[in-house]
Amino acid sequence: MSRLFPPATALAILTLATPGVAQDATRFAPSGRATTSIEIALPEGAEGPARAVTLEWGQPHLRGRTLHTGSLVPFGEVWRTGANAPTALETDLGLMIGSAHLAPGRYLVFTLPTAAGWQLILQPDAGQTIATYDATQDLARLPLRARTLTSPVESLSMALIPAPEGLAAEWRISWGTTELAIDLHAMQ
Repeated sequence: MSRLFPPATALAILTLATPGVAQDATRFAPSGRATTSIEIALPEGAEGPARAVTLEWGQPHLRGRTLHTGSLVPFGEVWRTGANAPTALETDLGLMIGSAHLAPGRYLVFTLPTAAGWQLILQPDAGQTIATYDATQDLARLPLRARTLTSPVESLSMALIPAPEGLAAEWRISWGTTELAIDLHAMQ
């Protein structure tokens, strides 16, 4: 009785072929994109275009890692405030963020973490990446309020929380046990 492949040979071929298949397997990207927005509520009966402030960022996850280590948001280095592409802020109306006035448009958001505190960095969106970050393009560097959370946040999260009255809101950035905040006001 002749066999083309003895069982041991067939098993060896399958074992060697499997890693190549696994490397090409489709999988979820490690970090997705996230967005949040706040819309301007017009008075009842008023007409006008819908206006909003929108944030879009790559949403990294801790997955057991610790912030402020050599490769994960190290102190003293400008961070894109998310994963992959830089975080973007788009506004249909003029804004005051901290002490900075922004005209309607699209801006890139970076942060600078240090042991002494965090700064929010805003730049006009000219297609730059973290690899091409240029401090001479900074429109503003603004101090962020920081507090320590009792429960860690697994995924980088941002929120625009409207004040009970008027055109004010708080922008919060949370990840790990750090929560950062800055006030913003819509200009009419």
